[in-house]
Amino acid sequence: MQPAIQPDRFEHVRRQFAGAYGAFGQHNAVFQNTSERMLARLEVLAIKPVRVLDLGCRNGYQFNALQRQFPDANLIGVDPAGAESPGRWWQRKNRIASTLAADPHQLPFADGSFDLVVSNLLLPWCHDPGSVFAEVVRVLAENGAFMFTSAGPDTLQEYSELWRDVDANQHVFGLADMHQIGDELLNAGFSAPVLDREVIMVDYPSIDALQDEMRHVGAANLACGRRNGLMASQMRKLIRAKAPNQRFAVTLELVQGHGWKGVLPQNRNNSSDEYSVSLDSLRQSLRGTGR
Repeated sequence: MQPAIQPDRFEHVRRQFAGAYGAFGQHNAVFQNTSERMLARLEVLAIKPVRVLDLGCRNGYQFNALQRQFPDANLIGVDPAGAESPGRWWQRKNRIASTLAADPHQLPFADGSFDLVVSNLLLPWCHDPGSVFAEVVRVLAENGAFMFTSAGPDTLQEYSELWRDVDANQHVFGLADMHQIGDELLNAGFSAPVLDREVIMVDYPSIDALQDEMRHVGAANLACGRRNGLMASQMRKLIRAKAPNQRFAVTLELVQGHGWKGVLPQNRNNSSDEYSVSLDSLRQSLRGTGR
């Protein structure tokens, strides 16, 4: 496994997300699945937030589920690209989810603005996750919670193997392992963050289907120092020749975690200087996103 290198700066990520905005809703099956897994875990936190931030909200695909879970909460979504029509994605019971474009490394909110922050698969595109965690701590109110998912370094390892036969460039970026994420959460000031790792195999009808989905969700290679034109037609043909006319399954190493700001509730046993790791949680597999 090659060591991951950092994704490019925010402006490049913003443009990539903006270019994929219109197609995201038709190609986000993996995001939907990981979102369901993450939101199911919110129930164990036993909190009733009044102010909720969806960090990396994309087209608002989590808004309805969040409002069902927290019907009295005010919901704000932040995304690198933002929305073409802020506030019009979603409406229910006269509550409108506010949305805006912002850099997750520099959130435009006052200290202590939210009781809960959720973030699904945004961290792999953040060039400095530690800064993002520090910003989340800042905008959380005392005893507020942060729930998130990310992708570990084994993600897309099968796809990376194909590229190694084509060129010597790095094609894996922003995929920090669970222990590194835990250390950064502690350094940012979270109390006893808890992390889990789950390996999911995602099966595509072809290598082209995988590459098309990656492009339509803005998951192109945004690594610092990448070679321009990496996904040009000629390069796609070379990759297709490595896996012709056959289904193609890839690994998603899903890292899920949560942490608290401030002193943990008395009914929690975690100490403030450690985080727990469960390698056997959630053994279901996501199969078949082919169209």
